[in-house]
Amino acid sequence: MSITTVGNQLIHYEVLGRGQPVIFIHSWLGSWRYWWPSMQALAGHHRSFALDLWGFGDSSKEPSRYNLKDFVTMVDDFRDKLGIMRPAHLVGHGIGAAVALSYAYIRPEFVDKVVTVALPVQGKFVNDKLAALDPENFVNRVLGKTSSFSEVDSELRKTDPNAVAQAVTELNGIDLSAAVMGCKRPLLMLYGEKDIVVQPPTGEYAYLQRQNNNRYYVTLDSCNH
Repeated sequence: MSITTVGNQLIHYEVLGRGQPVIFIHSWLGSWRYWWPSMQALAGHHRSFALDLWGFGDSSKEPSRYNLKDFVTMVDDFRDKLGIMRPAHLVGHGIGAAVALSYAYIRPEFVDKVVTVALPVQGKFVNDKLAALDPENFVNRVLGKTSSFSEVDSELRKTDPNAVAQAVTELNGIDLSAAVMGCKRPLLMLYGEKDIVVQPPTGEYAYLQRQNNNRYYVTLDSCNH
């Protein structure tokens, strides 16, 4: 287990491999743990970092920091403390996707490419029941009770429920469409066809599904969150 500090707060992270940096940012009720297979797959050519956001996993539980702005600042502080100066690939899932995109939007000089999975473009695309789920309910409903997810299950139970509730509540008033359109780095947006947590941008936001030379949009058939 690796730890760095920002002020008097602890950031837990894991690192693997050598090469161009990749920073993985987890979703609601997640942690660094579920990125491990991806980190192993990339280890031959990339140096992968996966951190626990405030309130999740083994990072500090500080309620005043359970918001998108502080999560983005956390990533920047983390990058700076670890001396990651080479532009990194950012990979984010759920709230982590919002963090990754927001970071790339305001600090493009430190970013090479961005991959978002289940990006909540606007609050109305997030299942409003998410904030009410505790870690155990989330594990049972989304992952199921199988031994394959025992390590992920253990990590999820470290989550401060307030971190989930506050992050979801904050998203109700957030609109990331400008960040999508204004991102200066190549952006790949992935959505699961059967995702019950985050819906893809539709209606007045459907234009975000259109691809261009810098933005790519993919729906993964039969995939959940």
